[in-house]
Amino acid sequence: MKYSTCIACRKGWVSPASAKQRVTAATKALQYRPNPEDWRDIRWSDEAHFCLSPEGRPRIKRKPGERYCPDCILHQDPAETKGPDREHLHVWAAVGYNFKSDLHFYTIPTNKNGKMSSQVYRDQILEPVIGAWLARGNKFILEEDNNSEHGTGQKPNIVRTWKEEHGLKYFFNTHGSPNLVPIENCWRDDKQYIRARRHYDSDLRQLIIKGWETVKQETINERVDSMVVRMQDVIANKGQMTKW
Repeated sequence: MKYSTCIACRKGWVSPASAKQRVTAATKALQYRPNPEDWRDIRWSDEAHFCLSPEGRPRIKRKPGERYCPDCILHQDPAETKGPDREHLHVWAAVGYNFKSDLHFYTIPTNKNGKMSSQVYRDQILEPVIGAWLARGNKFILEEDNNSEHGTGQKPNIVRTWKEEHGLKYFFNTHGSPNLVPIENCWRDDKQYIRARRHYDSDLRQLIIKGWETVKQETINERVDSMVVRMQDVIANKGQMTKW
């Protein structure tokens, strides 16, 4: 009957409070930027994390009693063992209309869970990367997610101080709204490229770079120009996650 076992598609759950916040943000965004071209001065930034071995779990279809048959067993490689010492690569990038940054690998000396600190963000991203853009006279607004390392909150912090001193224009994406950020779609392209290839050793860095190279500027431009439709979909879905 052509049935097969697969991993269920995931769709993020949005609480009533977050859904209301998303609708409010989308409505306000459309008031300020009602046309696709109004979004072309934004550079959408984000971090991504890649592991040195496949993190997904394959699925099989078997009958009762066949659990330990040779064809139903996948022997675990030591490199696949999860734990605090499992090595990850951390990457930052940004995209925009007619713009695509290089990948910037960064290290986190204080932890191994991928959580970036404000100091790492300032010293490894803001100063060497975004600072260079500003020095060249690039005109843009930087979008960031609503995480603390990006300088959110009410108290003064080193990231906000850097932004003010360098005149950086920026805004934070609506909380819990990855579907409103075009670069999230680009990370998905990169990760799909990697998943199609075995990567049990240190060649992962090159695979990440090659996967990023496959993301075409034309595709990025289309995703940026879809922002009006994305906002309209959020409002139509009453704040729940959309297809984006």
